[in-house]
Amino acid sequence: MIGAVLLLACAQAVHAAERREQTYQVGADVDATGHVIATQIEPDVPPSIAGVLTSALRQWQFVSARRNGQAVSAHTFISARLLALPNASGQYSLHVIYAGNGPKFHRAGWKARYPRDAVQRRQAAFVFIDATVQPDGRLADITVDSQFAEWPVARSFRDAALKAARSWHFTPEQVDGQPVATQVRVPMNFTLRDQILTPEQIRILREAASREAAVANAEADQLGIPLPSEQEIALDSPLQPHAVATIISAP
Repeated sequence: MIGAVLLLACAQAVHAAERREQTYQVGADVDATGHVIATQIEPDVPPSIAGVLTSALRQWQFVSARRNGQAVSAHTFISARLLALPNASGQYSLHVIYAGNGPKFHRAGWKARYPRDAVQRRQAAFVFIDATVQPDGRLADITVDSQFAEWPVARSFRDAALKAARSWHFTPEQVDGQPVATQVRVPMNFTLRDQILTPEQIRILREAASREAAVANAEADQLGIPLPSEQEIALDSPLQPHAVATIISAP
């Protein structure tokens, strides 16, 4: 649905004054100078959106990957946030915003099974999984911890997240044509419609939401958007962003 809205925004004026956004993960070949020279976009992305993404990514630059002290080509997967913002004339301008890069996470069936005891107690949890994406795409060194230091995570949530992570698969990044290991962090939220939260947990969530909103508002003025709450983060990608300013396409 969002893709259709963004596609419409590319083509013509729209009447609903609402922002629309979606994040796309795009394969990118980066040469030894750090420039994006080719992109691979999923076939189900509308051609007009694919064109906007390709044009934007080719304007971005990364710190060159290195092997044995020499700058070399590399391959990564860039998360690009496409934001459609309404203007006074009722049309949309499109903003392509860098949201990170790293290995490609194949998310089909990635969520953990909710622990039965937590369902009975109507408990919620917010965790993150740290792991190393190996060159074959499997994970190693998997650990689970709470997103909030003041909110201990029950063992059943840790076990559920760990079990899910053991089945995950990534497409690794490449340096000089060879797959490499990358450390990643994947946030995961366990929530129920009828969950019971303590006053302390409500305080923690409200303060976190306020901080995120403050950052979002500050970055919105500079056309930057924080990462989605459950988007993976590469902690040590061989390609680090150098010049990834937001690209704006006016109607």
